[in-house]
Amino acid sequence: MEERFVVEKEKVILDRQTGLMWQRGASIDRVVWKDGFEYIEKLNAESFAGYNDWRYPTKDELASLILPEENRMSGLYIDPAFEKQRNCWSSTQSEGHGHQACYADFYYGDMYLVEENYANLFVRAVRSRNGD
Repeated sequence: MEERFVVEKEKVILDRQTGLMWQRGASIDRVVWKDGFEYIEKLNAESFAGYNDWRYPTKDELASLILPEENRMSGLYIDPAFEKQRNCWSSTQSEGHGHQACYADFYYGDMYLVEENYANLFVRAVRSRNGD
């Protein structure tokens, strides 16, 4: 059986199930939600891993990385091919709940809402493999 997640160029991971290409790590620093957009712009300006079409993942895209069972080696609900950032922002804001955004918590294995300016979390960029 083929592996779902394949490391390419040491910096990115291809998800064969969704066709998405992910940043293997994430932002070095934790940021508030709105500052994540600047981080994505910086990746594109630098052509991170040879691509300039990186974007903030939606909550559904980010949720697709959450595994049904905890990885015993890392203690996280994410494939060990990824670096070990525990919490990552999505681009999705909450409807009707003020200024809240969704994030993945790979320690607890679920998606949550938090005030956009209250939490400092990591950003893991994504792109469509074909640049769509």
